[in-house]
Amino acid sequence: MKERDRLEQVIESEQMTAKQFAAEVGIQAGTISNILSGRNNPSLDVMQRVLNRFRTLSSDWLILGVGSMYRKNGEGPDNALFDIRPNEPVIPVAEPTDRRPDELQQPLGAPAQNKTVEKIVIFYSDGTFEER
Repeated sequence: MKERDRLEQVIESEQMTAKQFAAEVGIQAGTISNILSGRNNPSLDVMQRVLNRFRTLSSDWLILGVGSMYRKNGEGPDNALFDIRPNEPVIPVAEPTDRRPDELQQPLGAPAQNKTVEKIVIFYSDGTFEER
């Protein structure tokens, strides 16, 4: 199955017309028409736009044709950061050296005096996030 066939399958699965799909993804209707007709192959930009809009799509499936169309719960690029594979060495992270001498007296992780929280970022399982 070619990339254009997989894009066509996404459009059908999402119950959209090609024109609606193009608008959702943020590309010209002519671009998707040329891809679906086989005139052009989808660019990396088009594929990234599709993956950004449809966050539950599997990038492996869309780009490589491997695996299932949609990611299972808990799968995704953000989880891969913490995936430890067997037979791979775990490299310890060194303690930061940019701490002031008066901060070194305080254990790492202990609340610092005179500091307040400026921003909290919440990451959701669908790949979206929210800043507070």
